[in-house]
Amino acid sequence: MSTNKTPPDNGALPFTDIPDAPESSNDYAIIKVRHKKSGAMAWRVSLYREGVMKVHKEFTFISHGGERPARAAAERFRNEQLLLFPPPLSCTIRQKLRANNTSGLVGVSRQTNRKNTYWIAQTKTRDGKKLSRSFNVEKFGEEQAKCKAIEARKQQLTTIVHRAFRRHHGEQLYGELLHANMTVSDE
Repeated sequence: MSTNKTPPDNGALPFTDIPDAPESSNDYAIIKVRHKKSGAMAWRVSLYREGVMKVHKEFTFISHGGERPARAAAERFRNEQLLLFPPPLSCTIRQKLRANNTSGLVGVSRQTNRKNTYWIAQTKTRDGKKLSRSFNVEKFGEEQAKCKAIEARKQQLTTIVHRAFRRHHGEQLYGELLHANMTVSDE
């Protein structure tokens, strides 16, 4: 297992039997590679978390007795590692301060229109719906309006309970693995 940001340069190239083949949940974090020098084929498992490689391992066809046994070993390993290193919750990611933030508060901003100044709390739901609450500085005062916006933002984040997968297939696989693990532990 490695925590490097990039996979080691071992001369392996991604290999696809079928161009533009559709992904399935079984393909999540697994690619087929062919090494440039030796021509050896392998299944590579790579999991990244917050931009850092957490898992990197190859399952060569020759050492596993063929392509299918190597693939089965890669899938077992990937499944174990996915349960050990699940993606962070989306609400956790939404609390990271970005470089372009001007208020110093994630999801909370101070805005002025022609007549009024507001502190606004906002976030988006998983389906893209915008959640927003505004607090008028004239009505509440600067500090109270700001505090109310901060509390409103915290409340909005309590509605965000899913994990942050980049691909639907990964989320689907993770759900299947959790369900399978819960079924096994109930027995």
